Amino acid sequence: LTDLPGELLELILCCDVLGAADIGRVSCTCRRLREACQPRGKVWRERFRLRWPSLLKYYSHTDSVSWLEEYKARHNAGLEAQRIVASFSKRFFSEHVPCDGFSDIETLGCPSHFFEDELICILNMEGR
Repeated sequence: LTDLPGELLELILCCDVLGAADIGRVSCTCRRLREACQPRGKVWRERFRLRWPSLLKYYSHTDSVSWLEEYKARHNAGLEAQRIVASFSKRFFSEHVPCDGFSDIETLGCPSHFFEDELICILNMEGR
């Protein structure tokens, strides 16, 4: 892999068969592959686009974005949203919803569109 031209290496790493964990593992192997998988580069942007295509509308092409950090933040927001939604039935089983019932959602440390996107994903899951 390290002998391939940069453009070809980037195309391989952007392949939709590879996941984020695969890209992370590849970037740990050597300096050449770590540079190909740089956080602000095309590879992590493509990972983000493949996983959450509807979120790209929130970014400008001129923005200098660390796609690796955005990927991590969105992933963590998704895990937190799933945890919160899983707790709804036991917290709100009664007819009375407490005033501070949604305070955990309001204090999330992520962009609100990450949480909204995860809620839409949960609603669109089969069997839900």
